[in-house]
Amino acid sequence: MSLVIVETTTEQSITPEVLKEVDARMLPCLEERNTKWRYSLLSSDRHRMICTFDAPDAESVRQAYRKGGGMYSRIWAGEIVAPEGIQPQQNETILKVFEGTYPDGFTEEDWNEANQYILPCYAERGIEWVRSYISLDRTRVICELNAPDAETIREAHLKFGIPFVREACLQQRVWSAMLIEP
Repeated sequence: MSLVIVETTTEQSITPEVLKEVDARMLPCLEERNTKWRYSLLSSDRHRMICTFDAPDAESVRQAYRKGGGMYSRIWAGEIVAPEGIQPQQNETILKVFEGTYPDGFTEEDWNEANQYILPCYAERGIEWVRSYISLDRTRVICELNAPDAETIREAHLKFGIPFVREACLQQRVWSAMLIEP
């Protein structure tokens, strides 16, 4: 099984009613394709959502979304990277999402160098890294963080000018998230 990420950005608010309607259409299509929904993160403004799945591949999820009429902006396969040792838990009251797009990609060395700088800065600011999702082509990163606010995360990134973020990232965004579980 592969980890598959579905990103949705919409002008329509993703309300509980919309989610219930979409679930009714999507869950059978996902089950047909041997895909299991892990959980989702919904932005506090309800216009952005990240859904995580265990699936045979990204195309299986894409087909399920097309058949079920699901909303999506991007679907990709990735890997989970998490802190070593005790795994922090998502704290919904302070859960934030950092997203970065890196058109030229980045290496494992770039990732490790960035973390060498940013993780101590996170700790100084009361930010806890929960986990990250990295696309297999290493052009997309989604990080789950427990943090007091989005601005604290932005400040940490600016302070250290993480090399692959400062020079190669065309798009970054940070937002407060609500956790939605099956």
